[in-house]
Amino acid sequence: MKTKYFTLTLALAVVSICSVSAYAQNNNGRAPGYHGNLAITDHLGVFIGAETSHGYMFDSHNYLGLGIGGFVLPNDSHPTYMNAFIDYHNYLKDKNTLVLGVKAGWSHAFNYQKDSGIQFENGILCEPNIGWSWCFNSGYGLYLGLGASLIFPLGESRTEKTVLPMPKITFGFEF
Repeated sequence: MKTKYFTLTLALAVVSICSVSAYAQNNNGRAPGYHGNLAITDHLGVFIGAETSHGYMFDSHNYLGLGIGGFVLPNDSHPTYMNAFIDYHNYLKDKNTLVLGVKAGWSHAFNYQKDSGIQFENGILCEPNIGWSWCFNSGYGLYLGLGASLIFPLGESRTEKTVLPMPKITFGFEF
């Protein structure tokens, strides 16, 4: 189990270091151009995870990016889930503001086991979210959000539900 956390942490650390070093814009955190984020996630104390998204800010309100992330249950009874997604955020104002967003993509279990708990091997991810973004004069910012990860299992699954809703809290660093 420790290798799951180490591998996920190491991969996200490398991506974040590369991303911050590629940050080549002015001090306006909502200026058009490359932007990204790195976040810690918590599915209400059950699953913990991390994710990152990198994309383009079209104007001071609209961001579109591609992201990856993963989440695990802090024991060995469930698989490690990895997500790949498209990430859209709408910032209502230029600086400190309410943010509305949605993520859509694919979720996959790396070590799916047929005999343990409610789980799925593959699924379609849809995650509406709402939060607050604080943009600092340095161009960096913080984000705190609430979302609902809706996963539609495909193929082999240990659950009879057609949608697996998971409330989610996100705390992130924006650059």
